[in-house]
Amino acid sequence: DVPENIQEVLERVEKNGRHLLGLINDVLDLSKIEAGQLVLSLDDYSMKEVVHTVFTSVESLAAEKNLELKVSVAPEVAQGKGDHQRISQVFLNLVGNAIKFTEAGEVRVEATASDDTFVISVSDTGPGLSEADQQMIFEEFHQADGSSTRKKGGTGLGLSIARRIVEMHGGRIWVESTEGKGSTFWFTLPVRVERQKEQR
Repeated sequence: DVPENIQEVLERVEKNGRHLLGLINDVLDLSKIEAGQLVLSLDDYSMKEVVHTVFTSVESLAAEKNLELKVSVAPEVAQGKGDHQRISQVFLNLVGNAIKFTEAGEVRVEATASDDTFVISVSDTGPGLSEADQQMIFEEFHQADGSSTRKKGGTGLGLSIARRIVEMHGGRIWVESTEGKGSTFWFTLPVRVERQKEQR
């Protein structure tokens, strides 16, 4: 048996290792995008499955903070064509951020489809964003102001990468937020993506 104090140290080392790996992967993804070397792997996928896989992977994080995690997928959300791994990465980033910055209340994920477009929203009851942060939040290395944000760590690259991935699919991503009242991040994707959009 491993003594309790050593177990704690090992868990912290593992957690820090995962955190570091996440940071390295963010930087690698961004440099690939910048160099025009990130190629989407376009294939048929189930948006419903993507949503539920992400839900399952963050459930325990929400439970640790006593947050309610709600998911709603409309019946018209059918099969799509795109890079399901990269789309999952966008989802994980948005839902992970919502859980990270929300101290009480809920995180809600909704997926609908209309006019050959998936419409996805991730809402939280977190601290919300100032007007200035809303303008800058998808820029590289930008982190929302406030000591609590900086304490949470991260590269400030996740949302920038999410924006690039969505745009490469021909979609768009934006945020609606009121300070003190939470945020809703939205993104749209064409249901069927036949070729990736060039990055400007």
